[in-house]
Amino acid sequence: MALLAAGLALFLAIHLIPSLPRLRASLVGQLGEKPYRGVFSVVAFLSLAAIVWGFSRAPLDLVYMSPDWGRPAALFLVPLALVLFAAARMPTRIRSLVRHPMLLGVLLWAVAHLLANGEARSVVLFGGFALIAAILAISAAARGKGPPMQPAPRMTMDIVSIIAGLVAAGLLAGFHDVLFGTPLM
Repeated sequence: MALLAAGLALFLAIHLIPSLPRLRASLVGQLGEKPYRGVFSVVAFLSLAAIVWGFSRAPLDLVYMSPDWGRPAALFLVPLALVLFAAARMPTRIRSLVRHPMLLGVLLWAVAHLLANGEARSVVLFGGFALIAAILAISAAARGKGPPMQPAPRMTMDIVSIIAGLVAAGLLAGFHDVLFGTPLM
């Protein structure tokens, strides 16, 4: 469990650097922009590897019983989260309505998994990601960051992001057991 928690802490720390302009500028000044991005990517990847490895090795101690409606709610929330995630990098109406669609998507994904899973390792993993998403959203809002406010684009990219999110949800649902070792139901 310690490796899982350490991976989450490192993931949060590395993702907070862009919200600290002086620290980021200092690192870019010392390393250069491309090396900074390279180090950022390597540390983010290593933190994800620690999260995956730590989760796979953590015990399955039950913290709470998920409610009967938890799994059906998750089956609704995860596709919604993936649509938000897809819309985050496209010029969509969704992006112009939701200030931080990627972070909201991560938060919904994490909450969905907390509703469906009550083991300690799931609480640490998904609670950790929910906390990270909330902290980063609050930090971005405090800095006035968010997608640029533009005139609402045509619906085409919204449709693309909805289809992409639903296709991703279908693939993840179909291969959840193979990819993550946990069947959906």
